[in-house]
Amino acid sequence: MNSKSSTLLLSQLSLTLARSRATTRGIALGRNYSAQIGAAATAASPLPNTLQQKWESAHAKNPAFAVERDLPTPKNRKREIGLFMVFATITWGAGSIIAFNYQRMTSTPVTAALFTARHKDEVRETLGSQLNFTSSFPWISGDISHLKGFVEVEFDVVGDKGLPGRLVLKSRRTGKQNGEWKTTEFYIIMADGCKIDCGE
Repeated sequence: MNSKSSTLLLSQLSLTLARSRATTRGIALGRNYSAQIGAAATAASPLPNTLQQKWESAHAKNPAFAVERDLPTPKNRKREIGLFMVFATITWGAGSIIAFNYQRMTSTPVTAALFTARHKDEVRETLGSQLNFTSSFPWISGDISHLKGFVEVEFDVVGDKGLPGRLVLKSRRTGKQNGEWKTTEFYIIMADGCKIDCGE
């Protein structure tokens, strides 16, 4: 074998070894890169839905977890409480006024005065029969006090002729022993100022 052939054979053998080393190194780098990508994907991948749901459910049902959570700061409800107190006061006041007015409307002095005036001849001639309140729930002005012994009320009335009037009744108790009362004023005043006496 001559020197040229020997040199050519050595060159080919060196080239083959170099290519083999490069291929082996490339395969190793590829494997390492694939392993790194797989590990990163495994670390970044979320828990399966079932495990995530079980984890949330377990923490939601755990009293210790609920206690340790940061609770939201309660809102300042001074304004709401103030509005509620104002509304409650107005409602209570209106209810009290309506209740007292109903007591005066259904009291004995008012119903007796209306009944007596209804049967007066002059009242029937002027206002007509069926004298009654102007509404189903009239406003009774004044006050009635059996304890102090006085009646001072005024309320609107109307008969079947449609003419409105205002009945005025004022009475005082003269003696505590026998319960006698003295009527000082009892009349119906018309819109033109004419008074119709309803007393005896």
